[in-house]
Amino acid sequence: MLIKIKSKIIIKVLIIFWFLFFIFWFFFLKSNPEIIEKDIVIDSKQSVLVEKLKLKSFEEKIILRGFTQASRTVVLKSQVEGKISVINYKKGFGVKAGDRIVLIDPEDKIAKTKEMEALLEQRKKEYEVAEKLFKNGFRSEVKLSESRTNFERSLALFEKSQVDLNNTKVIIPFDSFLEESYVELGDYLKKGDEIVKIVDLNPIYLEASASEKEVIKLRNGQSGFAVLGNGIKLNGLINYISSSANKTTRDFIVQFEISNPTLKILSGISGEIFFLLKPISAYFIPPSVITLNGSGDIGIKIVMDRKVKFKKIKILSDTGKGYWIKKIIEDNDDFDLIVRGQEFVLDGETVDIKYSK
Repeated sequence: MLIKIKSKIIIKVLIIFWFLFFIFWFFFLKSNPEIIEKDIVIDSKQSVLVEKLKLKSFEEKIILRGFTQASRTVVLKSQVEGKISVINYKKGFGVKAGDRIVLIDPEDKIAKTKEMEALLEQRKKEYEVAEKLFKNGFRSEVKLSESRTNFERSLALFEKSQVDLNNTKVIIPFDSFLEESYVELGDYLKKGDEIVKIVDLNPIYLEASASEKEVIKLRNGQSGFAVLGNGIKLNGLINYISSSANKTTRDFIVQFEISNPTLKILSGISGEIFFLLKPISAYFIPPSVITLNGSGDIGIKIVMDRKVKFKKIKILSDTGKGYWIKKIIEDNDDFDLIVRGQEFVLDGETVDIKYSK
């Protein structure tokens, strides 16, 4: 019983001792805060994850989108009056230069040519007689001039009759695709009536629009390749760039010329034109490292001499997996890019760095 009482007394003494010790320690530290500052060191530096970013060769690419169109479209019209006696074509097929596709009944034109030929022969003889008489002094110069005028007029009429006779044959001027027909066999045509529409599909043009930033990097004769909506890939070159922008869209027209000897590429097919520009040095960064500064500028954060630096960037291309950006430090090709923790550090702040594996 005595032992139990002694144990309780000892426990109470210990409790009182520890209680008094903590009270003393609390008031002592409160009155001497310099002890805390000397004995307790707090490391306030943030730690960020970085990786070495190195310059790479970037081949800038310009992509324009548009539609194919025929290089030439011509509507052939009748040059003479008459009834169509022969049709030698089918709409929707290719035709060759020199093909005679329509014949307008030439009977009256043949008769007119013979009449003009006879008149020409008569006027020629009259002029020759008048010239001999003038030389012998039996015909005045005025009469000679009249004979010459009549001869020349009959010559012009004869040549016109031959032209009219030739124009009864409607000839294809260049290899083309016969797009549309406006006549039928037996139709009577007047001068100027439309007969057929032909389109030249070789070469074919892929016409697209380019912004002012894109057009300054392009030139006539520049080569590239096109990928059509049906997956066909074709090489070609620029044959035309408009000198003024569209007033509404502010875009420029670019025509890309493609060889099409088989005429399989038709007008109106969608496509993309790709131009590869001269390679330049650039950096490739993931989308996750892009951040904004207080002014709303887009950029990245790097570490130089253990200090955070915010650098504005110019994006050259978006690949979907990341961005190609223009070189940002002229006198340094490589630097430490913060890839994790950039949102928790400020420009100019000293940080500890760890390299990603």
